Amino acid sequence: MQSVHLQKKLVQQLQEIGLELSKPQLVNLALWSHGLATSPDCHLTNVALGLPIPGQRINLVQRLRRFLDHEQLSWSRSYRPLVRHLFANWQGSEVALVMDRTDLGQRWSILALGVAYCKRLLPITWSILPFGGTGESVQKKLLSQVAPLLPSTTRIHFYGDCEFRAVGLQHYCRHQRWHWHLGVKSDTYVQLSNGTWCQLRNLPLEQGERKYWQQVYLTQQQSFGPVNLIADWSPNQEYARFWALDLPADPHAWRRGRKRFWIEPTFRDWKSAGFDLEQTQIDDADRLQILVLGLAVTTLWMIHIGDWQIRQGHRRQLDRIHHPDYSLFRLGRDFVRRAQTLNWAIPVGFSVMHP
Repeated sequence: MQSVHLQKKLVQQLQEIGLELSKPQLVNLALWSHGLATSPDCHLTNVALGLPIPGQRINLVQRLRRFLDHEQLSWSRSYRPLVRHLFANWQGSEVALVMDRTDLGQRWSILALGVAYCKRLLPITWSILPFGGTGESVQKKLLSQVAPLLPSTTRIHFYGDCEFRAVGLQHYCRHQRWHWHLGVKSDTYVQLSNGTWCQLRNLPLEQGERKYWQQVYLTQQQSFGPVNLIADWSPNQEYARFWALDLPADPHAWRRGRKRFWIEPTFRDWKSAGFDLEQTQIDDADRLQILVLGLAVTTLWMIHIGDWQIRQGHRRQLDRIHHPDYSLFRLGRDFVRRAQTLNWAIPVGFSVMHP
C-alpha cells in the first residue's frame, strides 16, 4: 500500500508542477521514476520489479519498453516545467551551470548541462549524440534552452573544460551577462597585456606552479577579450592546464572553478556507481533520450530527499554527521530503500533548499 500511495504522490506532484503530458504519460513517467528509485540499476527487468502495479514481469517490462518508444516526450513538455519549478524555488545567490560530455561505449555520447549543488549536479538538459566530441552549435542550443528559465536577479556562472572553449560560446555568455570559466587548449595563441602573442604552452610555467594573467586576448584570428587566464601545472600531471574567465584570475577564482568537476560524480551516479547506464542495451538515440529523462527526474527527486534529510536532522540515520561519506543522491537512494523496509513516509519533491 505504501508503494501505491507513493506512486499517487508522484503523479500528483508532477501534475501540479505542470508537465505538459497526458494523464497516461504522467502515470508512466512516475512509474519509471518510482522503479528507478527502488531498482539497483536502470535495466528493464530490474526496474519492473519496483513498479507498484500488478502484472507478470514480462508484461511490466513491455510497458516500460513502450514508454521508451513514445515520441511525444520532448524535453520542453516533459522536463522544462521541472526546471522552471526548480528555479522558482531557488534560494542561492548564484546559479553555477556546468556542461560536460560522458560516453556510453563507442556508440553514444551524452552532452549534459546541470547546476552545481553540494558537489553534485542537478540535471537541467541534455542531448544524445553520436560518439565523439561536440561542437559550439549544440552547446549553445542547450544553453539557449535554459537561459529563459534562469532567475533574473541571480548571478550566473558557466563552467566547462576545453571542449567548450569556443570563442563563440564565450561571446554568448558575455551577451547573456553571465560569468564564465572555461578550459582552453595549450596550442591556443594569446596576446598578453604587453602586446606579445604566444601559445599557452610557451608561457613561463614550471611543473607544480599555478599562475594568473589578466587582460589577455584569445586567438590571433578573433582577438577575443579582454579575458583573464589561469594556468595550473599540477605535480602529478604531465602537462599544464589553462582556463579563460571574465572575472579576475586569482586563487579564489581557481577554487571557485572546481565546481566544474562536480559533474563527474553525477555521471558516475548515472553509470557505474548508480543506474549502470553504460551497460544499457538500448541502441536508439530517441529511446535513450527518454531513458535519460527518467534518470534525470529520479536524480532530482533523490537529491531532494537527501537535502530533506539534512534539513530535518535525519542524516544520522544513514550517515555520519561530522565526517559524512555519502552524497545527497546516495542519501536519497538509501533512504528510499530504508523507508521501504521500515514503512517510513517518503517525501516527494523536485527542488532544493540552500543551507
